[in-house]
Amino acid sequence: MKTNNKFAVILFFTLFLSTSICFAQNRANYNYSNSEMANSNYGTDNKPVQELPQSIMLSSNLIELQTTVLMNVTADEYVAMFHIEQKGKRLKDVQENMDKRIANFQEGLKEIGIKDDEMIIDFLSLVPEYEYDIEKRLFSKTYNEVPVGFELKKNVHIRFKDNKILDKIIAKAAENEIYDLSKVEYFIEDTDILYQKMRQKAFELLTKKESLYDSANIQISTVEKVASETFQTFFPFDRYRSYSAVSKGKTSFSKNSKVNNKNRTPSAFYEKLNYDNIECIINPTILEPAVQLFFTLKVRYILPKEEKEDKIIYILTPTGELKRVNLKE
Repeated sequence: MKTNNKFAVILFFTLFLSTSICFAQNRANYNYSNSEMANSNYGTDNKPVQELPQSIMLSSNLIELQTTVLMNVTADEYVAMFHIEQKGKRLKDVQENMDKRIANFQEGLKEIGIKDDEMIIDFLSLVPEYEYDIEKRLFSKTYNEVPVGFELKKNVHIRFKDNKILDKIIAKAAENEIYDLSKVEYFIEDTDILYQKMRQKAFELLTKKESLYDSANIQISTVEKVASETFQTFFPFDRYRSYSAVSKGKTSFSKNSKVNNKNRTPSAFYEKLNYDNIECIINPTILEPAVQLFFTLKVRYILPKEEKEDKIIYILTPTGELKRVNLKE
C-alpha cells in the first residue's frame, strides 16, 4: 500500500501538540521592569509570540523524529572561591598580613565544620606598585616611575556539600575583611548513570512515536535508521539574569532644570532553562538552583522508494501499424 507523506506530517504535528505541557510563571518584578522599559504607553499589552514546533518532511522517503529529555539535578558538592588582595610598602608586611587573614579565615571555617582537606590556597600574583615622582626643571617636568609597595593576590577555594552553610562561610570571610566571593561551582556525581537514565527515557518516547506511526499504516519501525544524540550540561552560574525593578515618574522638565537620578543597584535571579519544546522533564520543580542536564535523540528514517507505475502509450507508425510503448515517469 502506498504511503501518504502529507498525512505523516500532519499526524506527527498533531501528536506533538496533543502531548505538550504548558508551564506558566508569575509576572513578578523582572517582567514589570522589562515591560516598563519596553512600552512607551502605560497599559500596553504586548503578548509574547509563542512559536510552536513543526514537523519537517526532508524528502519523499525521509522522516526525522526528535526526542528531548531534561533532568534537573541538585548538586552533590559545591566549591566557593574567595578572592583576597593585600597591599603594603614592604613585601614582608604584605605576606605576613595576608597569611594572618587567611589563617584566621581557615580557623573560622573549621568552627563551622570545614576540614583541612576541603580548603586550598591558590596563589595568583605578586607585583610591585609604582607611582610617578615629578622632577621639576626650569622649563619642563620629568615623571619618573618609582616603586612604592607591593600587591599580593590569592584565592581561597572551599569545598562543601550543604549549600545552607554558604552564608556561614561568607560571614567568616567578612570577619577577616574578605568580601569578594568570586564564584560558586556546582558538581554532580555519577553523570554517566544520569545520562543513561535520560537516554533510556528518550528511547521509550521514540518507540511510542514509532508505534503510533505504524498504527497509522506508516511503517517506520522496520525501515533503515540513522541516529544521533547530544548531551549538554547547564550550570546555575550561567543562568542568572539581572534586572532593575524601577517605576520612574513621568513628567516634563524645563530647559534649565537639573535632574538628579539615584544610582540603582540591579537585582538578579536564577532563570532555569526554558521548558518549551521539551517532551520529558525529570524533576521539573526547582526549589534551589540546579544543574540541568539536557539530552537530544534524533533519528532519521529512510523509507523505501515507491515503485512508479509504467505508462503505456500507442504510436501509429507511417505504415499504419499501431505500436505499443512502455514509458516510466
